[in-house]
Amino acid sequence: MTSIKRMTNIPRVLIFGQPLNNHTGGGITLSNLFKGWPIDKIAGMYINYGYARLSTDVCRTYYQLGKEEHKWKFPLNIFKQTYPSGLRSNDIKGGESITYAKTGVSMMASSFLFFFARWLGLNNCDSVIGISPKLAKWLSEYNPEILYLQVSTREGILFASQLIDYLKIPSAIHMMDDWPSTISDHGPLRKYWKAKIDREFRQLLNKVDIHLSISDAMSDEYQKRYHKQFQAFHNPVEVESYSIPRKKESHANRFRILYLGRIGTANKASIVLFAKAISHLKIDNQRIELDIYSKDADLPDLKLVNELENVRVMPPVPYEAVPGMLKEYDLLFLPLDFTVNGLKFARFSIPTKATEYMLSGTPVFVLAPEETAVYRFFKNNSCGFCISSPNEEEILEGIRFIIRNEEYRNQIGNKAVNLARKQFDATIVRQKFQSMLTDLSQTIISV
Repeated sequence: MTSIKRMTNIPRVLIFGQPLNNHTGGGITLSNLFKGWPIDKIAGMYINYGYARLSTDVCRTYYQLGKEEHKWKFPLNIFKQTYPSGLRSNDIKGGESITYAKTGVSMMASSFLFFFARWLGLNNCDSVIGISPKLAKWLSEYNPEILYLQVSTREGILFASQLIDYLKIPSAIHMMDDWPSTISDHGPLRKYWKAKIDREFRQLLNKVDIHLSISDAMSDEYQKRYHKQFQAFHNPVEVESYSIPRKKESHANRFRILYLGRIGTANKASIVLFAKAISHLKIDNQRIELDIYSKDADLPDLKLVNELENVRVMPPVPYEAVPGMLKEYDLLFLPLDFTVNGLKFARFSIPTKATEYMLSGTPVFVLAPEETAVYRFFKNNSCGFCISSPNEEEILEGIRFIIRNEEYRNQIGNKAVNLARKQFDATIVRQKFQSMLTDLSQTIISV
């Protein structure tokens, strides 16, 4: 396949749904896949729900779908904050955040109505997105040639379908998680909304030209479920960023474990379980320490975890500091939850951090249900230590084994590095991804 760098007719791409950033799985994956795409031929379009963090390393043109396109219905329109529509290019520098203040009354009323509406399933119809005259003018000026989609809400599904009909250009959809399985799991109308959203999502899939997933397991499942061929593109990693040697500092009386990343529906329970399990634990006179770096450090459950002995919960570190940090620890923790909702949401996903963990060479401790893609990947490739039970004693026994077997730790760490270099090298994956989109635009043009 021809390299993207050698092509002269690289299409203008429009990304809808997920802004490029360096702090969410979807944003990091996007940034790594589109890195090197001509800066004047890439633009993003997103909704600001009160906190938007954008990166300009790869994309510098963002259209914010504001009050002219994104409209709340009564009564949420009384309380919901509205945001300006239009280009945000001049408002952002590097990866800084765009935030908007709300009044306390507005936040409380909006939150109450949101949770009530979600219970009834009305969150699936409480707002709509449409193409305003202002957006239409910008779309005409930018004139995109490829549409890339990451959606996870009903309004996103409907607007993506509308965009395809309006723009009449080739499109690709990329699934990060199995959100269709959990999008309507609550309230008396859940069956109605689940069936309706499933029909609308299938209609969108029928319009899309290329279907992408986050793992081979998801591709297999979606082929059975939706009868579409999905191609897996996971987060690629810059191999050279991890070329620095691992630090060989002596921790004679300490064994340091690290968790890095977001905490939520898919992993919170397992993180809390793991932290409680190792608290006060000593093995062969070694103190076991767990450091958690996350933007979700202020969650109530995490504040309680932070009070446990030998456990620290801290704010996230800059993305560029991640490679060096991963190499400083003795073990990296990769959890998914055993709850029904957690399993539904993340069963076919492999966390973005997994490839970064692997390339660091630091051994990985996987705590996840055996039917998840991440468990099967690490288990089948023998590139991580895997436990598929939320049993505290099994977790402790696993930690004891890991700590007492340095040769085994080195073995799985080396296997992980070699596999990551073969499958997730950004130079190779990025070329394949970008060439695929370029070939699609040229094929359709020629037809």
